[in-house]
Amino acid sequence: MAKAKTNVPPAALAALQSSGFPFQTAVAHVIRAVRGWSVHASEYPWRTSAGDYQFLDLVATNHNLFLTVECKKTRKEILTFLRPLGHSHTGKLEEFRCLRSGQLRDSTGRPELFCEEWALYPPSTSSEFCVVSTSDSGRDQRLLEKDAGLVVRATDAFAHDFPKRFRPDRDGSPSDTRLFVPVIVTNAPIQGSRHIHAQEAARDLGFMICPVVLFHRAAVYDSPLPGLGVQEYEPEGKAAQEITQLYKFTTELLHNHTGVQNDKTKPFASRA
Repeated sequence: MAKAKTNVPPAALAALQSSGFPFQTAVAHVIRAVRGWSVHASEYPWRTSAGDYQFLDLVATNHNLFLTVECKKTRKEILTFLRPLGHSHTGKLEEFRCLRSGQLRDSTGRPELFCEEWALYPPSTSSEFCVVSTSDSGRDQRLLEKDAGLVVRATDAFAHDFPKRFRPDRDGSPSDTRLFVPVIVTNAPIQGSRHIHAQEAARDLGFMICPVVLFHRAAVYDSPLPGLGVQEYEPEGKAAQEITQLYKFTTELLHNHTGVQNDKTKPFASRA
């Protein structure tokens, strides 16, 4: 019997890596590994108000809570969540407005949907706006509302279809509370204000603080693939600028302790 080929053609591997299906499969695997949770549906079909067919990536459930999941794999995008100052509290909140399926207390006893505000745990940070940048330069931008609006409409479609698919022999009582919560899962690196708190804590302990912060940027992860450094891969990018600033800070710090000028520092000159 012929042996199956284990080597994946480069073209097929590149196409697979550029698609979002491996990431969606990984998210489904994580859901199934959590005790009490399961994948209720995958590639759930639904229709927009205009009659166009769409597919919701995943629906995860623990029987009472239904998470409608849209998986967004990215290599370049940077998600910036804006938290404007003012009277509106945009910190960690428990309140969340979502759809609930419950049984009407009338003669029909049929399941019905209600839009209500619930407290979800653990608390999460609330943001009014999110800007999506597709490059480190920040020139290419769009708002996350388009992606969020799509998953909200998909959640609405799934929730309205849910009472129609109720089966007494398979499902629990329709009087059970079921919440429908839209979720966007992304592999974009998290960047927040944690470095500020870390700097303050280190400063309180008497440590010298470097003013330069190296953020999680796409060029940092993409540059090793062709065997290049960050400054070679994207010389004008923010990642390269941050590394240059770090180098200047380090050489100036060494100069202050050794008295050697930066432009005269040539560590490999004696090896010529």
